[in-house]
Amino acid sequence: MSAAATTVQGDDTGDLAEDASVLLLRSEQARTQGEYREGRRLAEHVVVLATATGDDAALAEALRLVCNQAVRLGDLEDAARAGAEAVVVAERLGDVPGQVEALNLLALSYVQLALYDEALEAIERSTARAVTLTDPDLRSATFNRAGTIRSAMGDFDEAAELFERSARELTGQDVSSETRFCLLTNMADLVLNHAYAEGPVAAEDLRRGVERSCESLTLAVEAGNPYRQALTLLNRGSLTSYLDDPVAAARDLEASRELSRAHGYRSLELGVVEAYAMDAVRRGDHATAAPLFEEVARTADALNDATVLVRAQEFLARCHEALGEFRSALEAYRRFHELETRQRTETAQVRARLLTQTVELQQLRSHAETLDRQAHEDPLTGLRNRRSFDAVLPTLLSATGEGDRVCVSLLDVDHFKVVNDTFGHGVGDEVLRRLGALLREDVRHHDLLARIGGEEFALVCVLRGSAASGGLVDGVRRRLDRLRRKVEQFDWGQVADGLHVTVSLGAVVGVRPDPDDGGELLRQADQLLYAAKAAGRNRVVARPVTSR
Repeated sequence: MSAAATTVQGDDTGDLAEDASVLLLRSEQARTQGEYREGRRLAEHVVVLATATGDDAALAEALRLVCNQAVRLGDLEDAARAGAEAVVVAERLGDVPGQVEALNLLALSYVQLALYDEALEAIERSTARAVTLTDPDLRSATFNRAGTIRSAMGDFDEAAELFERSARELTGQDVSSETRFCLLTNMADLVLNHAYAEGPVAAEDLRRGVERSCESLTLAVEAGNPYRQALTLLNRGSLTSYLDDPVAAARDLEASRELSRAHGYRSLELGVVEAYAMDAVRRGDHATAAPLFEEVARTADALNDATVLVRAQEFLARCHEALGEFRSALEAYRRFHELETRQRTETAQVRARLLTQTVELQQLRSHAETLDRQAHEDPLTGLRNRRSFDAVLPTLLSATGEGDRVCVSLLDVDHFKVVNDTFGHGVGDEVLRRLGALLREDVRHHDLLARIGGEEFALVCVLRGSAASGGLVDGVRRRLDRLRRKVEQFDWGQVADGLHVTVSLGAVVGVRPDPDDGGELLRQADQLLYAAKAAGRNRVVARPVTSR
């Protein structure tokens, strides 16, 4: 069973009986409405269902939904486990967009766990994949996530550059409101992080942060998502307090607190208290700030939010010191250093737990790759097998462009039964292995080469540009004849004394055939192969495709 499946609670078998696609839709709807507990519950049911039925596509989507919603609920290790598994399943599917989404979520989980090296590694993997895609939403989201990681690490200049690149991806594009919301929110949050780090923040930057929060709030209200509304109100209230507008700041912060309490957004409710405490420190009101930081520390400890806990304890010590309460300050600093040490220890423990899962997932990935190879690879030659050939051929044909030509060739070992009868089946197998290697050496990486049965091989080439000009059939015939001579001239005596091997080939060339024409092209190539054998073997017969 998958890692995320172990978190499922209860025995609601009614949901499991539903179609996975319906459950996924309901989970996504709950997510967009900010109902993360319900959305996660539904997604975890799909993890169980998809694991039992072997539905990898549903499993990958469900794991991404679990990760996305668990991180919002503060269940960060569960989120990281689900995200890591989502990456593996997406890789198994060859789903690059799915890999990017999962890696972005995994990076978010890691950064909130203070696993910054792991977060950077995940986002680098995601970026390398995202730049190969044309989807502006995914590209923007990836640079946006990279910016949030840099912001959390205190690298504010690098974060700003990444957010700007994310914004450029959206220029002139029709992208989702969620993508725009995330970018606007994170750009506003960057200003706030800078202020919390006690860096000099210009009033112009603060006002721009408030403007972005206003835009974010409009999008959040339009989406009907209370989490986004509470988050945006928290950011706007925090930024407004730095602009010395306490009434407006308190109005936003209280609205955020009310939404957070109503929907169980504990981390956001904690953020409101911290915002009040930071504002009091900024105004020099350490008497007000100290009890607020004590409350922040208690709540953060209960939520296992080590980053906020350590920060609150440090500010609490500063407040006592500013108030002349030196004994309390000394105790607070001692507690601060204890928490720093504990945070490092707990971070190492989390890293070790997640590393164990990573090793297990790598083993599963290796096993899955072995099974996939066994399903699609001929074990004797290492070439594609007939099943893989039949699956790839329509895709290859559909990828041909205007004016392209396609050559379908069949190759058969001459008198192979005689080889087996004279030298034994072991030698016959070695002939096929050596022949597979010779063919592989002579084809381009994008050609389709397979052993499709017995001593028969298939080669499909797409001929583009100048290769698709006049005299093509003669050119194909010459190329295949060079391959035929290469086989004939190989030192088969290395395999068995007195052994001599030749091959016959039939090839047909057509202009940009339809994807469904693969069977007809093979039929005509097979007729030409038969003609080559009938003409004496050890030769090539090629011609243009004929209409049916």
